[in-house]
Amino acid sequence: MEVKNRLSILMAERNIRSIAELQRMLEEIGRPVARRTLDRFYKNENNQIHYDTIADLCVVLDCQIGDLFVLEPVDKSK
Repeated sequence: MEVKNRLSILMAERNIRSIAELQRMLEEIGRPVARRTLDRFYKNENNQIHYDTIADLCVVLDCQIGDLFVLEPVDKSK
């Protein structure tokens, strides 16, 4: 199993149309996050993310940590 995030789904549900918009929202609460970090997270290309970034995303997305992550089977055909 591997951990995947649901950032793109949560953004769509909340009508957040871009990473730039999400980044602005994080800056508005005083918690700026690098664009590259958000891009990689959005694309599920990261291996790690700081707990405070996860908490900040949950605040701006108005969700729980469990809403942001899911466990998926590993695709061994890749």
